[in-house]
Amino acid sequence: MRRAPWRILPIAAMLAACASNPEQSIYVLSAPVSVNAGLPAAPGRMALKLRPVILPDYLDTTDLVTRTGEYGIEASQTGRWGERLSIGVTQALAADLGHRLQADLAAGGPAVQIAVTVSAFDVTATASVLAASWTIIWPGDARPPITRHGTFSASVARPGGDLAVVAAMAETVAELSDVIAASLL
Repeated sequence: MRRAPWRILPIAAMLAACASNPEQSIYVLSAPVSVNAGLPAAPGRMALKLRPVILPDYLDTTDLVTRTGEYGIEASQTGRWGERLSIGVTQALAADLGHRLQADLAAGGPAVQIAVTVSAFDVTATASVLAASWTIIWPGDARPPITRHGTFSASVARPGGDLAVVAAMAETVAELSDVIAASLL
């Protein structure tokens, strides 16, 4: 018995589509947790509380997105975040600040609070640009709050690709952390 070719074509198309889907990699912005993480803080260390970082809604996704042209964005077909980007940026900033300042990331009690709002986190094939503002609120009204803003950039290494994009984004978050840490000293 011979099958009609029009019945075989949809099956062949589905099999070809499954075979051509690229394998997807999953990324995070922060480094692995160190062996010393979670140990009690040394006496006299600064206590920090980083509020959840606010990102534009179109970026707060698990899609790894890049800018295309003046107004477009495109989700990577081969890479995605292991968590929503706002969570990843918050965790990366907290880890960086804790390490740079040798601070205790406080769950409760009096702590310096840091609120960060990212207004843009644009990535192209060649660069990552992060624009953010942050406010530092001192415990017990000891000092007036400080509000600052800045723009940070990093080049996407050649030949590019998802891993190079993630590395450039992590570098811009680290630059933001450096400037926030300097604001606290």
